[in-house]
Amino acid sequence: MLKTSFLLASSLLFSAHAFAATDWKLDASASTVGWKGTKKMGSSHNGNISVKEGAVAFDAKNQLTGGKVVIDMSTISNEDLKSSPDYQKKLVGHLASADFFDVSKYPTATFKITSVKADAKNKNELTINGDFTMIGKTQSISFPAKVSVEKGLATGEATIKLDRTKWGLKYGSGNFFKELTADKIISDEFELTLKLVAKK
Repeated sequence: MLKTSFLLASSLLFSAHAFAATDWKLDASASTVGWKGTKKMGSSHNGNISVKEGAVAFDAKNQLTGGKVVIDMSTISNEDLKSSPDYQKKLVGHLASADFFDVSKYPTATFKITSVKADAKNKNELTINGDFTMIGKTQSISFPAKVSVEKGLATGEATIKLDRTKWGLKYGSGNFFKELTADKIISDEFELTLKLVAKK
């Protein structure tokens, strides 16, 4: 009898936890990921990467509690070289190569939320912590984000600055290749701009 009561209580506790948060599916077509990389001398390139799939979880008060985003690295594109299509194609091909994201071997990158902290004065301003996996390596990251929920639609925006060398992306890094001249050095830090849309 005691064992049965324990199992029943555990089941009820699990059920309550399971339904405490609701998963919202990401609208991949409405979500965007922008990227920007710079050189030491100041020049830069930027483009986009498509969201493949994902979901986010909200509690009963519409507060973000978790989620996962999968990025399709095979869709990486460039925007600033549209007037030079040959150079644009060369750049995108280089980014997809083993020098950078090695897309043929690692076609996706994934971010999984591990914790969320809301600002005390504005519940829509959050600090998000999670694990970001790309080119087969996972690192913990943290960044500020703005998330809003209205009429069954959730939107989130964040700008994330990452040190690419933590994932083994060392090509053109002046910290690893001391012989590089300044005009050849690519900044270790690059930027991702997320604009995500999810539906209940």
